[in-house]
Amino acid sequence: MKKLLYVMAVMVLASVPALAATQQGTIQEGNGELGVDVGSTNMDSDTGFDSGTSLAVRGGYFFNPAWELEGQLASSSADTDIAGTNVDGTFRTYMVNGVYNFKTPKAIVPYVLAGVGMADAEVEANGLSTSDNATAFQVGGGSRFFFGKEKRAALRIDISMIQQQFDTTINNTNISAGFTWRLGK
Repeated sequence: MKKLLYVMAVMVLASVPALAATQQGTIQEGNGELGVDVGSTNMDSDTGFDSGTSLAVRGGYFFNPAWELEGQLASSSADTDIAGTNVDGTFRTYMVNGVYNFKTPKAIVPYVLAGVGMADAEVEANGLSTSDNATAFQVGGGSRFFFGKEKRAALRIDISMIQQQFDTTINNTNISAGFTWRLGK
């Protein structure tokens, strides 16, 4: 958790010179956003898994250039060997995030986010499977790098920590990159 907060602080501080200016041609009130991400999830040591590949889709609505409400569906998969038996794990999260976008003079928009939702875990080995679900919380940050004449598409990078409240508390860290498309004006 301390490492995640440190990384987020560095990202925000690196963008401080741009925070006082206004956005030009990127996010406006009433815009929407659709995006896809691919990344790596560093699993909590209590899960028995090291890391997994993650895929996510997200969509959001901008109340104004600073505030966005975002829905996110993410899935991570990993496998490990336990006593010679291959164990596959699939971990899904269904999140609603509040996103704060910092104002910048260019087409680079750093942000921080916090969310709540549900986590679902499924583990399979030797044809047997078990699953569980729990409440999930997320904090993170990243940046969008808009490009093109009208700045409708962006590369999005993101780091987040997702805490899941199963029988024990699980903390997974996700690093992802993807594309997002601005909808509207």
